[in-house]
Amino acid sequence: MRGILPILILFVFGFALIKKRPVFADFCDGVKDGLRVCLNIFPTLLLVLTAVGVFRSSGAMEGLIGALAPLCQVSNFPTEILPLALIRPLSGGGALSVCESMLKTYGANSFVGRMASVLSASTETTFYTLAVYLPKKSMKGTGRFIVCALLCDCFTLFLSVFICRLIL
Repeated sequence: MRGILPILILFVFGFALIKKRPVFADFCDGVKDGLRVCLNIFPTLLLVLTAVGVFRSSGAMEGLIGALAPLCQVSNFPTEILPLALIRPLSGGGALSVCESMLKTYGANSFVGRMASVLSASTETTFYTLAVYLPKKSMKGTGRFIVCALLCDCFTLFLSVFICRLIL
């Protein structure tokens, strides 16, 4: 497995030489395209990261968890999983740190630990993905995408709880 990367690089360069492609010029063009993509998505990513920071540090997440806790208790939904469910659509790194703290607090083999693991593995950072894949020019229908993506996140949350209760 160690030698696979050098073999892959040699294969790409060998293929380019066989096809008589200007390897260095193609590489430079690829770098330029990558930088253009970074410049196009940077403002949106900065907005998402700032919003996540404000959401977490302002206490809004704790307030939302407190507001949802009675509803969760009535519906027999585990309130311990709410911090992960709320942060996962916003931030992958934040969700990873929340999941890690849940595993440390409750244990990896506990019901909450297993549920956190299933939820972490089965959802996407919705707003980051939308920021990367939705170009600026098509922002007209973005609201529909966000609603559908958040509905999918909710479905995944309830399905992960159901699966963990059923199987684990």
